[in-house]
Amino acid sequence: MDDRKQAILAVLQSELANKGAVTVESLDLMGLAVTIDAALGGDGVMPGERVDDGKTPDELNASNDI
Repeated sequence: MDDRKQAILAVLQSELANKGAVTVESLDLMGLAVTIDAALGGDGVMPGERVDDGKTPDELNASNDI
């Protein structure tokens, strides 16, 4: 098993252990996906959440707006 799959497995095991006895219906799969993403170096932002890049409207212009 490669490192990425081991990391995913470890996060899933940890999250499921924190939840105790669960059913498939009670799992927050999107939350698990975001947790896995963060563990693998992603941004860990839930879909639909506002991403704050730290810039205020006065700081945005064509040269630094990303």
